[in-house]
Amino acid sequence: MKILFVITNLANGGAERVLEVISKQFAKKNEVHIAVLEKDYQIYEFLPEIKLHHLNQVGGNIFARCKKILALRSCIKAVKPDVLISFIDWCNVLSYIANLGLKTRQIATEHHANLYLKSQKFRAIRDFVYTRIGHLSVLSKSDYNYYKNFVKNVTILHNPCFLPYENLQDIKKENVILSVGRLEAVKGYDIYFKALAKIDKNLLKDYEILIAGEGKEEQNLKDLALSLDLNVNFLGHIKDLASLYKKAKIFVLSSRSEGLSNVLIESANYACARISSNTVGGYELITNGINGLLFESENYDELATTLSALMKDEMLCKNIGENAKNSADEFSVEKIFAKWEKFVKQAIKGQDI
Repeated sequence: MKILFVITNLANGGAERVLEVISKQFAKKNEVHIAVLEKDYQIYEFLPEIKLHHLNQVGGNIFARCKKILALRSCIKAVKPDVLISFIDWCNVLSYIANLGLKTRQIATEHHANLYLKSQKFRAIRDFVYTRIGHLSVLSKSDYNYYKNFVKNVTILHNPCFLPYENLQDIKKENVILSVGRLEAVKGYDIYFKALAKIDKNLLKDYEILIAGEGKEEQNLKDLALSLDLNVNFLGHIKDLASLYKKAKIFVLSSRSEGLSNVLIESANYACARISSNTVGGYELITNGINGLLFESENYDELATTLSALMKDEMLCKNIGENAKNSADEFSVEKIFAKWEKFVKQAIKGQDI
């Protein structure tokens, strides 16, 4: 089987991490190619037998998109794949157009919640194209229920846990509250900081606040933390996230929007007591009060109350962390890849699911 994956950028994102892991699994038995429409930031290490095609077509205007389509069409003709697997909304649309008349089977993979695209016009274009592609993977039950009304073959393919499995007895917790993610407005760090500012200072001083990630909001967030008199340790981009998850007692995700959060899966693997905003991804991965806690998105008062409750109650924190750990096995690379492999084979054969 010959597979061509298509992605806009190889940057520091969740979809790119999925591509890295899944392409390696497919490459064990298949010929794998990856077309990068714009830039490769050299963050990920792909197996040497995986062929990368750097199309270097940067830009978002109509002219630039036409050049991407033409470059990708030439790539598809050259590779002659059995299946084309595209990643994320607009890349899915451009890949469909580039593939018109070439008759290569295509799978579109969504890594955002369906409402992530704000424009009604763009959502309508995306949804129309998905009806034509016919095979679509999504990350949550919410998106499955949305797309199944008009896309013939939709399946849920969760992201795998990218970090090694850990035994519970090997995990030693400290008074650390961890967040991992891009320093961008959508991640809601401003909400998180406002919540931290409402927590009793005597309680907060016993905890180390760590944030791993980079982004354009970094200086604004540092200024906000300073203005709120918060001691926040900005770590930047960290390769060894496992060491942070191992010691973090509490994990906080305050995003305004999430399709399916890799960090909620990873932190569960390390028995962190997870707190998340009630995004699509939060609902998909957390049973509130059992293996994590949910708060109303952008409600920093509720986040402060929820976080304080975990900080004050050691047993509650431990139980929620252990329950999260017990649910992590379903996200192993082996189990997720088996679902991918089955779906891809069905798509190549034109089978309904």
